Amino acid sequence: MTNLNRKYRVLFVDDEPRVTSALKAIFRREYDVLIANSGADALSVLASNEIDVLVSDQRMPHMLGNELLAKVSKLYPQTMRILLTGFMDKKAIVDSINEGEVYRFINKPWRNDEMREVVAEAALASEIPVIPMTETIAEAEQQAASDIIQSLSPKDTPSPEKVRAKPVGDQALLMMEQAKDIRHQIRKFCSDQEIMIYGTQNIEQAVAAATSRESIGVAVIELSEDTKMALHTINLLKRARPELITIALTEEYDAHTAVDLINQGQVFKYLAKPLDIKGFQNTIENAFLRHRFLKNNKKASKRFKVETPREKIASSLQSFFGKLISAPS
Repeated sequence: MTNLNRKYRVLFVDDEPRVTSALKAIFRREYDVLIANSGADALSVLASNEIDVLVSDQRMPHMLGNELLAKVSKLYPQTMRILLTGFMDKKAIVDSINEGEVYRFINKPWRNDEMREVVAEAALASEIPVIPMTETIAEAEQQAASDIIQSLSPKDTPSPEKVRAKPVGDQALLMMEQAKDIRHQIRKFCSDQEIMIYGTQNIEQAVAAATSRESIGVAVIELSEDTKMALHTINLLKRARPELITIALTEEYDAHTAVDLINQGQVFKYLAKPLDIKGFQNTIENAFLRHRFLKNNKKASKRFKVETPREKIASSLQSFFGKLISAPS
């Protein structure tokens, strides 16, 4: 249900005019609908209009949908981004997660009821302030140090250079990874960054740790042979702890899995092994910043709402969560 006090503005982008015309006909009564038939045209529309929701096709000449989403993510982060996928281009789907921060994937041909539901959710979420990812770890530490100084009485106040704020990285990280070399990489990284780490070997241990320790802000989860169970775990964790940021690791990218990772898990990043440790460090820093923002701004989690899996979740896993996911968020 959208906010009745305003009419949200939605931009549909597809290189086929018949498609954008059809979408405009479907949504024009509920929304202020704008259309574009190329990525360049869409950027032009965005430059002169405040767009709440962008719905783009993937396969377009000159600029693919995931390329458009990546640009919009940087230029207009407040705009919610949805990608229509008629053809499962693995690289494009993964890039939409890692660079475009897509809200949902919708398959073409779409179902009108599904499209209406997703656009309505995205429109409401567009009102939530975007996470200020321009902040750095150093800036976060500096702000924390300032907060410490201000909380002290004048006679107890030390000079700023003597205050070392507790770094954002001091929050805890959950790891579920079977490969010994990857576990060693992540443990060494956490040790170097002074990040507490909880290593787990199976789903039950991961769930128990993540749901009992609020200090855990980021979960790094391997997509093992039982990918379906891992996806269900990520989904349930997100529903139980919306502020938890998940990073999925894989031996090989899969387009269908990537779609489910967003729609059902709202993963932060989808990374291939072996890890690029420099890139991994940047990913972890930004993940903790996002966790910190979501923890302090509960409503912001609406920008990362997950759908309920279409397939039945294993009863043993569902019961393991008990009341955690049945409680209202």
